[in-house]
Amino acid sequence: MAKRKPSNSSDEKKLPLLDAAAGLDAAASAPPVAETGGGAKGPKPPAQDKKLTGQGSGAEGPLAGHYKTWFLEYASYVILDRAVPYIDDGLKPVQRRILHTMWDMDDGRFHKVLAITGRASTLHPHGEASIGPALVNIAQRNLLIEKQGNFGNMYTGDEAAAPRYIEARLTPFSREVVFNPKTTVWQQSYDG
Repeated sequence: MAKRKPSNSSDEKKLPLLDAAAGLDAAASAPPVAETGGGAKGPKPPAQDKKLTGQGSGAEGPLAGHYKTWFLEYASYVILDRAVPYIDDGLKPVQRRILHTMWDMDDGRFHKVLAITGRASTLHPHGEASIGPALVNIAQRNLLIEKQGNFGNMYTGDEAAAPRYIEARLTPFSREVVFNPKTTVWQQSYDG
């Protein structure tokens, strides 16, 4: 291993950062310049790009008008098509998909909610996290879905057991009324 030579101060190169720091120290120790009406003023702050700060001259690109309305249109779609129940049957799309899945699976026996949720996720594009609570919510009303197990309590806020422990099936009322061709008009979905 080679030994390192002791360095002389004349051999070392000065770093530019050290020179800049020395210049800042000198500027900080200088007396302030008094501002007068027409006299010299202190240093100007660096100019900021108006595009980056959002302060434009009013001229906007050809798509700027669309951006102003896109979020409102999307939010309206989400509220009307997903969150607000449909006026004809009082069901949200996820609830309608759950009931249709249970109709497909219906053989008179109870099925695990986990199995129903998994099968309904083929129809519902937003994942199983929204399907399970929606099924529990319908079952707690004791009208369309007959439940077996701990489905919680909507009045006290107690949560339902895990989907692998609870079971459900359609009630006779939902078989006779909801899926009756005289009361429910069926149509093909986008993929048949």
